[in-house]
Amino acid sequence: MGEMNQVSVRTPPTWVSAWFACSSIIVLWDAAYCFYRPRSFGSGDLAWIWWPYNKAGYSTIDLLYGQKALDEKDGFTNAQALLNVIEVILNLEYLYLRHTSPHRQQTINKDRRPRYHAYAPIVGFSGALMTLSKTALYFLQEYFCDWCMVGHNTRFKFWTIWVASNRTWVVVPFLVCVVLGSFITQSLSFDLANQIAYAEWADLQETSESASKPHVSEKQTDRKDSIMPASRPSTPTSFPSPQSGAALPLTFVPHSLPVVVIGSNRLAATRVYTLLEADADVVLISPLSESKLHPELQHRIKTSAVRYVRLDVDDLYGWAKWFSENDIALVCVTDTMIGSTSRRSYESAAIIAKAATSLHIPVNVSDQPTLSTFNFPSVHRFPGLDGKASHLQIAVSTNGHGCRLSGRIKRDIVARLPKDVGAAVDNVGTLRKRAQVQERSTSLEVDQDTPLNSPVPQLNGETLNPLETKVTRMRWVNQMSEYYSYSALANLTANEMDKALSTYRDQAPMPHHEAGSGPSSSQGSIYLVGSGPGHPGLLTMAAHHALTHATLILSDKLVPAEILALIPKSTALHIAKKFPGNAEGAQNEMMALALEGAQKGERVVRLKQGDPFVYGRGGEEVLFFREHGFECTLVPGISSALAGPLMSGIPVTQRGVAESMILCTGVGRQGKAVQLPGYIRSRSLVILMGVARLPSILSTLCDTTSSGRDGAAFPLHTPIAIIERASSPDQRVIASTLEHIHEAVQSVEERPPGMFLVGWSVLCLEGKGRVDVLDQPEDGDKEREKEIVNGWLGDKKWKVREGLGDQWQDLVKDLVI
Repeated sequence: MGEMNQVSVRTPPTWVSAWFACSSIIVLWDAAYCFYRPRSFGSGDLAWIWWPYNKAGYSTIDLLYGQKALDEKDGFTNAQALLNVIEVILNLEYLYLRHTSPHRQQTINKDRRPRYHAYAPIVGFSGALMTLSKTALYFLQEYFCDWCMVGHNTRFKFWTIWVASNRTWVVVPFLVCVVLGSFITQSLSFDLANQIAYAEWADLQETSESASKPHVSEKQTDRKDSIMPASRPSTPTSFPSPQSGAALPLTFVPHSLPVVVIGSNRLAATRVYTLLEADADVVLISPLSESKLHPELQHRIKTSAVRYVRLDVDDLYGWAKWFSENDIALVCVTDTMIGSTSRRSYESAAIIAKAATSLHIPVNVSDQPTLSTFNFPSVHRFPGLDGKASHLQIAVSTNGHGCRLSGRIKRDIVARLPKDVGAAVDNVGTLRKRAQVQERSTSLEVDQDTPLNSPVPQLNGETLNPLETKVTRMRWVNQMSEYYSYSALANLTANEMDKALSTYRDQAPMPHHEAGSGPSSSQGSIYLVGSGPGHPGLLTMAAHHALTHATLILSDKLVPAEILALIPKSTALHIAKKFPGNAEGAQNEMMALALEGAQKGERVVRLKQGDPFVYGRGGEEVLFFREHGFECTLVPGISSALAGPLMSGIPVTQRGVAESMILCTGVGRQGKAVQLPGYIRSRSLVILMGVARLPSILSTLCDTTSSGRDGAAFPLHTPIAIIERASSPDQRVIASTLEHIHEAVQSVEERPPGMFLVGWSVLCLEGKGRVDVLDQPEDGDKEREKEIVNGWLGDKKWKVREGLGDQWQDLVKDLVI
């Protein structure tokens, strides 16, 4: 069955609590009357407390309460009074467990606290049963003593006062026992010993309620129709709306857990192999003799890889009992496939599935998705180092809507990934272990929710403490995972890993002010090369020639893997160890390596993202190398400041919209803030290296009192576009207004590197175009501008565009570089 039956969460009714509260007062009052006799009688000094009894003359109606029983020293009266006290204790305990105790349960979410303590029904049931039994005892006592205590009354007094009053203490406690008994019965139904009975009860519930419940497909249709588009914020905070109908992808780790495969066919052998690779303790079950099993299964049994149990069970209790006794964690039924020898019937498979789900055991029944709580996706495990299986697996699932198609999709994914991607994963795992070798007393985990390039203070290598050293190493592992090519990661040697994880604690300062040793007799050369925005098709021919003829390449981390893939395997490649907090250290290291290489006669390429002189720190390197006797050869690159907007269909200048553009950086030297320009409607503002500092930049641009801006504040409705990984296949554009762009960025995962453009050119070429913005008066109605924005965004706060256009893809797919 697709899912377990759910029992609605009920709580004991309020009237039960009201009865216990009121009856406790009356019972205590009654018990005290008995204990304080004769002082509680009409002539006693405490009689006023019990004036209802005395006014009605109850001590003369029921002699058990009167002077007669007291004179005869009848202990029954005080004995029942003592039981009354016990009843009250149970009543008060029930009220505590029902109403107060649940609020003291320690839970993460207060709304998730239980509605009542699990012990409340049994305590209340006991108190009510005691009241019922004691009152019944009164009646029986009088009956067997020939109404010795109440028989002297008139019929009217007998029925209206004695019977009527005591009847209440029979009927109400009886109803309380019935109600609380139902809660006790329900709780017992969930006990492991009664799981089978509960499953059978659930069947009856399904049958009786099926007519009143809407069909599943109707539920799904209604739910689907009620969900708004994913791009439209459904709440004020614009959290995404869940789209129902998906499975829950998990990587299950069944190490040493007992799992069951039921079947004898080839699929059973496949399932056994998959589970053995996951280090599970596999138990194979079949009603057939071992000789009739699939040959691979016979081999697994003979080599003791699996345990074989010949079991022919076809009832719910038998399967559930076996699963429970053997602590089974997972069940796979494979002999339900069409064409299987001794194919299992649907009814038999349903019994197995019901037994498993009643014990909360995940179950998969082949070719029967309605009976399964999980499915096996199409999986590929990549080879790793030395041809051994790596730790990289990919899985494709169509949720039962196209098993064959999922295999095809898997093959396409595998074909598009490099052959050494599995080795890259294994090496990253080794890197992480090496980063954690020293000083294990402190956790090395870096917060995965923190954006990869969030700004942090610059590191001082000479003063790093052990914790900072470890955090530095882990940051660099994360950066390498994001920016190194798969091939570079796969070919890392142990020595290179150690160098990659080294910090600058023991390194001498850069020799900026030391006299250079001068070029050697075999003087090398240094090329400062721009790699463009990212796509190899936008690399200049001069840059390509420099890359393919260099002997040493020192690359920035942002240079895409597609560019680095053009470098011959024989060429030494070093990637800058730049991560938040280490920009200065990495820059110094790269200049030192370039100088060292050139002094040894190498042909050194210092590879930059974009253009070396557009916020690429190329000028610093020119002066540094010149100081040490080398003049750089400069090779320009296409800057993302221009190419990024163009690849996104956004002009930086446009007649009638943007007459000029200004280019800024989002961060100054040593991570300091920079002075940003003010708002001019006819000007586009392009900011590089600013996405990680988006909140502070937005504050500077829009806050009317900000001192970090030269000029007027930007209106909150000004369009803005963040362009990530421009020209790459996974290029993304997030377009919104200054008011909502931060919320938009937070709604998606980061995809560095990114830049952004602020101004009216962001929207001018969308749809039919809007190139009349500047036709409005300079100090015109702001509401008119807001209407333009609303016409662009519609009822959304932002829009997201993924990937490159199909025509661009067709243009460059056959490009040979």
